[in-house]
Amino acid sequence: MKFKSPSEEPVHVALLSGHTILIEQDGTEVPPIFQKEAIARGAIPVGIEEGGKIEGQTFDRAQVIKDAINQMLDAADEDSFTNDGKPDLRKLRGIVGFGVTREEADKLFAEVTADKA
Repeated sequence: MKFKSPSEEPVHVALLSGHTILIEQDGTEVPPIFQKEAIARGAIPVGIEEGGKIEGQTFDRAQVIKDAINQMLDAADEDSFTNDGKPDLRKLRGIVGFGVTREEADKLFAEVTADKA
């Protein structure tokens, strides 16, 4: 799938595996391993429709993270959480395939656990 930078500056995507790619404004073919992180960093898929739909699909970053948190909770693996009960960011990032900040994870974790209560 081809992506483009939303500005004149290229979007740099670096994965935890060490793989990197630069997405230019005029468009760059992006391999599947980079696509989630490219979207998370603001790259725009070429041919995107009004409302964020891409070929009939939408990417909802918050929902992807919530689904991963639910997966971690359902697995009940103590190593998936920190000593204070928050999701381990390394595990969470491994599931979603893109970077997640502590603030973002905490906010969405609170929403998920409130919904389960």
